[in-house]
Amino acid sequence: MLVLRLVLIKFHYQSDKAFIMKYPTLLLSTCVLRISPMRPLISFQRKVFTSAMEDHVKRTIKSYRQYAMSDASVMEIEVLSPTVLGLKLIVNDHNLTFCAGQWVDVFIPNISQIGGFSMCSPPLLMEQSHQIHLAVKKSSWPPAEWVHSSCKAGDKVQIRVGGDFYYDPPSNSQIPDLVFIAGGVGINPLLSIMLHLKTLFQTPNNEDNLPKRITLLHCAKQIEELLFQETISELKNALNKTFDYHYFVTRPTVSLAKQEDIRNCQFKESRITEEDLRMVISKSNKIDNLICFICGPPPMTDHFCSQLANMGVLPNQIKYEKWW
Repeated sequence: MLVLRLVLIKFHYQSDKAFIMKYPTLLLSTCVLRISPMRPLISFQRKVFTSAMEDHVKRTIKSYRQYAMSDASVMEIEVLSPTVLGLKLIVNDHNLTFCAGQWVDVFIPNISQIGGFSMCSPPLLMEQSHQIHLAVKKSSWPPAEWVHSSCKAGDKVQIRVGGDFYYDPPSNSQIPDLVFIAGGVGINPLLSIMLHLKTLFQTPNNEDNLPKRITLLHCAKQIEELLFQETISELKNALNKTFDYHYFVTRPTVSLAKQEDIRNCQFKESRITEEDLRMVISKSNKIDNLICFICGPPPMTDHFCSQLANMGVLPNQIKYEKWW
């Protein structure tokens, strides 16, 4: 592996997927650029050792970032839950590309802190309609507060793609079984990946390469915080018997039994337990033919990484993103 130490990078390139896959750890400042002749199919976990109180850029300083930025405009704002707003952006740079699961830096006028939000839309939407979709949870963090208190249709921002947590398998090779574990708004990058998989399922003559089993475990405090339930139900129809999902609610305020009848899916009043996880893992024919994606608060991701390791899942099969 060739290692080049760069002090300052001052070049511009077209932000295409080939560049992303070739230079996954490129940074905007002092960095190490690693060039490997055998690039893995997936770029995964980043280790963050800084305080959760520091801003997004400091927490992700070791993560890949594109150099190029693009202007974007807010198309639409929608209420996804009592605490989450959906943001639809139209992107000016029609050459912008990203891999399912990545996030964007968001530069907001008159806000000194840079936002960092995972995309919940697939790359195909950007290719076809020049759109990306975000789901932003309400908080006192200035970028999120702007979304919830000041943002309106027509507002201008700048965005820059980043992140090492993504999945972009080639369409001509076998995809292993997949397990997705989400905590709250941690569903965002996982939904992007699942919607991308739907595109692969719709590719003609690709049936033999598709995963035999895809499972989602999604946990939140209340039912209404389990985002994108309708979209996930549609995914179930599109992926047929391959896809299964389970919802977990830790502090329900309504009857879960009634919700099961209404939504035709099951809700469990608990956190995701070791038994739940073991049941999902056991359904895979071979434990070495499995990839697990986890996104949620740090304690949750650490907990499930440890449990999966105890079940015999290897470190290179466990991919995670920690959001604060």
